[in-house]
Amino acid sequence: MDIDLEFFFKPRSIAIIGASADFSTISGKPLLYLREHGYQGKIFLVNPKYKEIAGYPCYPSIIEVPEPVDLALIAVNYKRVLSVLEQCAQKGVRFATIFSSGFAEVGEEGRILQQKLADLATRTNLRLCGPNCQGMVNLYDKVAAAFSASLDIKPLMPGPVGFVTQSGALGYSIFNLAQEEGIGFSYVVSTGNEVDLDSLDFISYLLEDKNTRIVFTYMEGIQDGRKFTRIADRALELGKPLAVLKVGRSEVGSKAASSHTAALTGSDQVYSAFFKQKGIIRVADIEEFIDFAKLASSGFKFTRGKKLGIITTSGGAGVLAADVAEESGLQIQQLQESTRRQILTIIPSYGSALNPVDITAQVINEPEAFREVLWTIVNDPGIDALVIVLTMVTGALGIRIAQDVVKIRSLIDKPIAVAWTAGDTLTSDCLKVLKSAGVPYYKSPVRCVRAMAHLLNYSTFRCEWKERINSLPQKVSFVSSVSKEVHELLAGTGKEMTERETKKLLASYGIPVTQEELARNQEEALQIAKNIGYPVALKVDSPDIMHKTEAKAIRLGIANEIELVEAFQDVLDNARNYAPDARLNGVLVQEMLSKEGVEVIIGVKNDLHFGPIIMFGLGGIYVEILKDVSLRVAPVSLDEAYSMIKEIRGYSLLAGARGRLPVDCVALADVIVKVSTMAMELKNELAELDINPLIVLPEGQGVKVVDALLIKR
Repeated sequence: MDIDLEFFFKPRSIAIIGASADFSTISGKPLLYLREHGYQGKIFLVNPKYKEIAGYPCYPSIIEVPEPVDLALIAVNYKRVLSVLEQCAQKGVRFATIFSSGFAEVGEEGRILQQKLADLATRTNLRLCGPNCQGMVNLYDKVAAAFSASLDIKPLMPGPVGFVTQSGALGYSIFNLAQEEGIGFSYVVSTGNEVDLDSLDFISYLLEDKNTRIVFTYMEGIQDGRKFTRIADRALELGKPLAVLKVGRSEVGSKAASSHTAALTGSDQVYSAFFKQKGIIRVADIEEFIDFAKLASSGFKFTRGKKLGIITTSGGAGVLAADVAEESGLQIQQLQESTRRQILTIIPSYGSALNPVDITAQVINEPEAFREVLWTIVNDPGIDALVIVLTMVTGALGIRIAQDVVKIRSLIDKPIAVAWTAGDTLTSDCLKVLKSAGVPYYKSPVRCVRAMAHLLNYSTFRCEWKERINSLPQKVSFVSSVSKEVHELLAGTGKEMTERETKKLLASYGIPVTQEELARNQEEALQIAKNIGYPVALKVDSPDIMHKTEAKAIRLGIANEIELVEAFQDVLDNARNYAPDARLNGVLVQEMLSKEGVEVIIGVKNDLHFGPIIMFGLGGIYVEILKDVSLRVAPVSLDEAYSMIKEIRGYSLLAGARGRLPVDCVALADVIVKVSTMAMELKNELAELDINPLIVLPEGQGVKVVDALLIKR
């Protein structure tokens, strides 16, 4: 259930507890900024040291404030915060923002004190932002309830970007840089240690706000991945892009992982997969966010298309822009023949009417040619957006070209951005023309194209997402009717299930497994092999030996009885040498599959924050070496399963490269969906799952699980 934050962002009254007459301090700045930025609500100051500050009466405690308080700003020593909050709760204050630091970020003592704040929020109606945060700004309603020096700039520029940051200092620095670039914000909120209200609570509110069209967040991590999933879906529904600067890419814990899947689904990989799955725009740095925000906040229309047109005065700059476009997932397609013929009548013979279109430096002598070429390209139905790359075009000519861009942009719906690679001294008057009309411009073709790529990729993703959710539900052949059987099987196994036990579980979910049976001696093995038919494989069955290849406790391609007798004993001997204390249930006798199939891996990791994560990639012994995998947060739909299959680098092996037969991707996608279903049903019991390898047979012949490992929670 979403939290109503209306009176947090739009408080009718604000109390500053610990207020100071020194406006250069953290406890003095909130009053200064509220006044200077025009806050219209009531302000109450609380500090027993003062009778009044700047004409405002000062009360000894929040209890003695004579009127209701919507938001309290806490600027006292960390040791006093808890008692002050107790008084706020007693007073009936709705929200409190805790500027004070000295909590979980400093060590064990701080963590204990922070937990007491969390307990207070749980048992009272007082909701907390922070501690260790820099506060909130509502630019449309002129609520500057913060102490950042970025608020020294007047006036602040309202606009469509809502910003939630887990770092107050960096977040408000980004806000200041973006404001300098002409980007307007609706809200900025610093969340600090998130003892109660967290980033997702604030993002959820901003998505529903009428003034907010884009939500940006600086994120170190979140606690509730499922909540994030609901919010991301809501953002897609509303058509409001989510852009995230997520830090913390390095992984240490994966080195100690017990399964292939665990080693390949580290925290940052999960975030990246989730962002991709939900159309969330991941930016790498501050500049990339500002570049995207500049373009996205200039007004845009969702279109399903990634075909970029490039027009330039420099062939080299055009090639650079085209390279970056293709690297970013955009398409540089040739213009329609009629468009090309028209352009050739305008540009010099040594120019180029291909895409990128090089009008050359001749524009200096024939400025009207630029306008004609620009108009011709934007009207080509095969072009979804346009990037204009200008070099040393300055003075009166530059101003005229800027005016032409503004005029044509006002007549079409397609996104247009300009890269003007010349210094401010020479182009300032030209750029003023673009800025006054809201045309986004950049100093670098690379930054310009990357910003456009974010916009077009998101726009296309959202259009395709709408088509999916508006289509009929995709039905999966599996219908669960084995719940009792599954739970009985899980109850009867150890934490690490054997291959045989894991396959029984998979089979109960309709996932095809190899024909096999456990042999406790050679005689049983011979009879089982006869029933299955040679060739067969032998594998040790032990709850203490998870990786049978490392133990050399596996034999493949056994063609007859003589080979089987010898291999049976070798498997057992090698298992005992590898793990002398291991429990040996016997030897699994298993059918050998056709060599025409391709080995893949399907895995599950139950992530602490997001729940079950589904992994797919090429399988076998090289899976951790190649690391060619795709990830999704469960549940995975059928179309998402197909996307997972197609996006790995080794997809050509599945599609039939170098004369190979294409494999049964229909059956493969079905298994991915069934594994996802199982993972969701058993999310409280399943920690990790490796199906490796799953043999995908030629088209129409299905799939079979050859080996599998399941680790319970």
